[in-house]
Amino acid sequence: MALARLWIGAAAALASSAARALAAAGLCAAAALAARAVYAGFVTLPLRRLPGPWYTKITGLERKLYAWRHREHHYFMLMFERYGPLVRVAPDKVGVGEVGMFRKMMASHDLTKSKMYSDFALAGENVFTTRSPDFNKIRRRQMGPAFAASHIHRMEPLIMAEGVDRLCQLFDAQIRAASDGSKRARAATNVHRAFTMMTTDLISSLVFGRPLDGVNALIRAVEAPQAHGGAWAERHGSSGDDSDCDGDGDGDGDGNDDCGGEKREPIIGAMIGTMLLMGLVAELPFLRWLPARFAPRALAQLYAMRDRYLGFAYNAVVGYRRRMARAGAKRADGAGRVDILGMLIAAEDPETGARMTDWEIASESTVLLAAGTDTSANVLANCVRLLLLHPDAMSRARAEVRDAFPDGAQTITYAAATERLPFLGAVIWETLRLRSSSSGAWPRDAPRAGGITLGGHYIPPGAVLYGSVGGANLNPDTWAAPKAFVPERFLGPAGEARRRDVVSFGSGVRLCPGRRLAMVEITMALSTLLHKYDFGLVAPPAADDDYYSQLEEVCHITTGFANSERDFTFYVSARSD
Repeated sequence: MALARLWIGAAAALASSAARALAAAGLCAAAALAARAVYAGFVTLPLRRLPGPWYTKITGLERKLYAWRHREHHYFMLMFERYGPLVRVAPDKVGVGEVGMFRKMMASHDLTKSKMYSDFALAGENVFTTRSPDFNKIRRRQMGPAFAASHIHRMEPLIMAEGVDRLCQLFDAQIRAASDGSKRARAATNVHRAFTMMTTDLISSLVFGRPLDGVNALIRAVEAPQAHGGAWAERHGSSGDDSDCDGDGDGDGDGNDDCGGEKREPIIGAMIGTMLLMGLVAELPFLRWLPARFAPRALAQLYAMRDRYLGFAYNAVVGYRRRMARAGAKRADGAGRVDILGMLIAAEDPETGARMTDWEIASESTVLLAAGTDTSANVLANCVRLLLLHPDAMSRARAEVRDAFPDGAQTITYAAATERLPFLGAVIWETLRLRSSSSGAWPRDAPRAGGITLGGHYIPPGAVLYGSVGGANLNPDTWAAPKAFVPERFLGPAGEARRRDVVSFGSGVRLCPGRRLAMVEITMALSTLLHKYDFGLVAPPAADDDYYSQLEEVCHITTGFANSERDFTFYVSARSD
């Protein structure tokens, strides 16, 4: 299609009249389609036997259209429902939607990440965007200790203090503001927004050394709405300047937090803009090389947000390193604050001795913040939503938490929760399966040497396979009643073994490095909230049993929501017993 556009543009430039230009464009388009047909018929001959719409032998435009509408994840799921778990979606592209095949394509570095990852490597090469197996191996050895179970356990007090406790302070403030003097005051709150601010604050604290103050801003909006000028979450990207913020706050590297929460808040908007830019460039790679003077204003603004986000991350690393030098301690040796950034600064590849530069750490930190906020927040919001839509499950989960931890002031640790709350764990895993925060399709190139066989079909070199997380998690051959919320499927020894079939954290050599941190964060937050609060629906649920329309999802890099105010505003009140 890119070649067709070039031909059309050249023909139009040479034509001396509108009629001749249109005729030339038509001929060129026809020639391009004919070339694609020949390519599809001979070069990718083995793919002709794959099921799929007839037109995908010529063009992959339909998938592109879904991607531009941020519905690509639904496109693959719908294709799997119609044609089965292995489906042709373009002349040289194949969708994969079954857990066994998904694991096989992710099991080794033989299937490298596709060119798309290079296209949207706008924050530099890092563990997410790299296509190099050697780079990936080195970086995972460097980052591994920061995400080891033992280190995450040491971070639990910080996760509680700067994440879960602050979220509880927000809910308490909202309940107080809604109180009319009755004992059962309840507040209507957008839990997705609250969870997003909590996870953003927590991950930024872990990877930048400072929270971005999102939860506190929401609290200020509740306690002094006139002075605050409305809900901050509606305008977090609209003002302020963080270009000189270095994580100590003021940009001067002195370690004193002169920046203040209001000044740091727009960085969240810059992060979101960066993710939007990455998704846009992934589908329209030529935008990466478009000269600045020809770039539309909206695109230029996204690039400016990317630059602000990277500058903030770099300065945060520099400021943190200076504070470490002044303190005369390395965070990795147990002295002082226990977080991720200190570990990355001290990280060393045990095989090569290589250490990361400040820019490399900044690049990894931007990915960690972007990947660790929406994902965990979406899981938490969907957990609450699904429990409210299934009252029996809500009653069971709430009773389990309160019976296991009768002391209302008790801190629920991850180890205690996993030991005493099996049904809550099942709810989390069922939510990860049913509404994955990474339900998109992740492309891999077929092996150059010999291709690969999946589901009895030979996929030749040169083809691109799209591993669909949502498709694998909803595959009817793997899961009974795949679109139903059935936490019980993950209970008992057999149920715990089934958790390996949930691919929301990826699989194989590219398994998400932050999966343990995410599970600790989600488990501690959800158990604490069910322990302290009651939740309720603001309005009766819509009589809509269609998986694709009952929740309006959008897919950028992670899966988000088009209308979180409508879909995730629930009542919250202090527990009634």
